[in-house]
Amino acid sequence: MVPKRKKAKNTQANARQKPSGQWEVSRSLKDIGKRIYATAPTEAKARKLLDLKIAAIRKGDAVATRPDVTFHAFAERVIQDREGLGRRTRDLYTTILRLYLKPLHNLKLDEIKPETLRSLYARLRRDDYSDTVRRHCHVLVRMVLETAREDGKIAKNPAAVRGIRPRPERGDDNPVPLAYTRSQVELLLRAVPEITHGEIVEFLLRTGMRRGEALALKWEAVDMVGATAEVRATRSMTLGTIYEGSPKTPQSRRKVPLSPETLRLLREVKAKNRERQAALYPDEPQSPYVFPLVNGKPPRPDNVRRTLRQIVDRANESLLEEAKRRAAETGATVEKIDAIPLLKVHALRHTFVSLMAAQGIRLEVIAQGIRLEVIAQWIGDKPATVMQVYLHVFKQDTTMPNLELDMKPDPEEDDSEEENADGSLS
Repeated sequence: MVPKRKKAKNTQANARQKPSGQWEVSRSLKDIGKRIYATAPTEAKARKLLDLKIAAIRKGDAVATRPDVTFHAFAERVIQDREGLGRRTRDLYTTILRLYLKPLHNLKLDEIKPETLRSLYARLRRDDYSDTVRRHCHVLVRMVLETAREDGKIAKNPAAVRGIRPRPERGDDNPVPLAYTRSQVELLLRAVPEITHGEIVEFLLRTGMRRGEALALKWEAVDMVGATAEVRATRSMTLGTIYEGSPKTPQSRRKVPLSPETLRLLREVKAKNRERQAALYPDEPQSPYVFPLVNGKPPRPDNVRRTLRQIVDRANESLLEEAKRRAAETGATVEKIDAIPLLKVHALRHTFVSLMAAQGIRLEVIAQGIRLEVIAQWIGDKPATVMQVYLHVFKQDTTMPNLELDMKPDPEEDDSEEENADGSLS
């Protein structure tokens, strides 16, 4: 073994040649509290590398000790120990880590670079995973690596680099509408009585509640006299598992005002629930939920999508029947009907805001202050969120204001030409 080379009095680091022929230099830093090592083929290169490494550590671009933990092991620990995460979120993150982040599993934390993440997100896009999946992957990766940075295991979070977050591809020239029109809503409401459990779709259209809030709504939270429904819980489903818990934000915990039509709907719902359960499950106690299954058990979130599809199909059948009737009266052929599209369930919430706008709550009124806050309180969002997310709803109702400014010139300075009655200038 080559003996260790003694350090001279004024040298900056210890140096020794290893049996492999490589040179290793090291230096103990009091301000960091660690001994820093660097290895290179020659002593000069090793010393230069050590100086660069120390400078990077002091600048915050590197850590003194390389992390010996893999991304998978550290992520599992973060998911389980992170404060403020609900059971649903922990389960979701665990599934994302297992299914979509395999390329990162065996990498040490400091081996993950921005280009590593770009490659991962691009691969997910090429494999036709949705923008939602890619966004959830990024949220988890960024949280894990930010925790590693806070713990001193890495110097910087590569997931926080600008432009690294996956973005959806630009849409085409004919994007899917975000809400139903008033005429489409009228056709949907006509079809509701013909569909079993179609009442929940009408309820969402009339209240602007989120699907999970309506599904978790119980009769004890409904005040028929005060005409309000209090949002106390939300019901959701992730990867086949159903979760029910408190709303996430303070804004979501609210009392939703109920219109006379909505109160009528709820009275009909209560009567139908009794009839359905008495006919099929007479020995079961009455369900506490406003929109239960026929057996009285809590509803499944995916049922609403199925119900909305049935209502849309029935409304389109009515459109086609009406077109055939008119064609028979005139002797013309049936033209292609303007079918109602099947939108996401959340579009019912957008539609509620749209209908409020159509009934007189215009953007210019909202800009005055109070209306925006009222709408935000009704639907359980912050005013800024309402303005950002639902601005498209109000754009069609806005016009350029007529600014009547006092443009009369000062009499003492009026040296302009006078206009004759015929419009000519004198």
